[in-house]
Amino acid sequence: MHPQVSILLLNYNGKKFNQACINSILTQSYQHFEILFIDNASSDGSVEEVEQIFVKEIKSWIIRIIRNERNEGFANGNNIGHQLADEKSKYVCLLNNDTTVEKKRLEELVKVIEWDETLWAVGSLILDKGYEQEILTQIFEEKKKFMLSIFWETVINFISNIELEKWVLDVNGLSWCCIMYRRKVIDIPFADYYFAYAEDVFLSWRILKMGYNLWMCVKSIVYHYGSGSFGKKPSNLKLFHGNKNQIINFIVFFGIRSKILLFPLFLIKEIAHLFLINSLWRLKAKWKAWFWILQHKKNIQSTIKIVRMNSCLSDREFIAKLVWKLSDNVYFNPLPKIMIVGLTLMNKVFFIYGKIMTLFI
Repeated sequence: MHPQVSILLLNYNGKKFNQACINSILTQSYQHFEILFIDNASSDGSVEEVEQIFVKEIKSWIIRIIRNERNEGFANGNNIGHQLADEKSKYVCLLNNDTTVEKKRLEELVKVIEWDETLWAVGSLILDKGYEQEILTQIFEEKKKFMLSIFWETVINFISNIELEKWVLDVNGLSWCCIMYRRKVIDIPFADYYFAYAEDVFLSWRILKMGYNLWMCVKSIVYHYGSGSFGKKPSNLKLFHGNKNQIINFIVFFGIRSKILLFPLFLIKEIAHLFLINSLWRLKAKWKAWFWILQHKKNIQSTIKIVRMNSCLSDREFIAKLVWKLSDNVYFNPLPKIMIVGLTLMNKVFFIYGKIMTLFI
């Protein structure tokens, strides 16, 4: 038996990416899938192009086009796709359209997720454009992997020999630009008000709290351009939702006692971030995020109840899965010496504080 997979391909003005992405999907070695092309009210003619090339000309019966009347963002756009996926599909696969995939990408994901019922989601090895060789060197030669810190920053941790032997990495967070998950575990994946940014942290941590595992399959490879919908440059939209969602994650996933104990570190992180902000509009985006949270306390409280109702892990068990660091230089860019010294010092402070804090949780 070959389980069916529903691939959710979310599009917002992604005309320059869609053809290459869909062509790479259609040539996959694993052919038991459907594609739901979910358009978030694009204005660049991208949905019309996909309909003409892949539905009318190629007559690909495996592609369904879903047109949203407005831009629902990454979170709710994928919620809609999840609900409309074929009932026969055992797995749902989220894939950004600014990607291309290797031929065995889906085959390897299916193999891994079928191994273990405690595995809720498995992600591909993402090779960001321009950093492909650096990422491969980091994993296979330096034996380092990306993890999430106590405050959802991407940090570096060491890989065990067992992980590399199995070609899977045990992680505490996955990038949802390219993952596959069990469809029946959750009715609605995302809280719709997350819109975009840090929503992958929300769902990763929600799954960890439910007692499931997250793995990355290094044989399943995806090439990622990055920021295909919103652009690479900072914007009010990106900064607002990024700040808002990070703060909400702190509120949602830690109990009152843990929040009190973590607050000094959270304050240090916020001050460090403010120190790095070099423009007024970035600061305004952060304050706008706090104001939004104060206005939507009921929505956040509802999310807290849902997460806690399905949680199998205590705060102590959940925090043990996270990494006690402030941040790491994960983008392979040279940093000023003073920043390297500062990061090293703060990471040591976080580590020591974490050891002490876990005694009181």
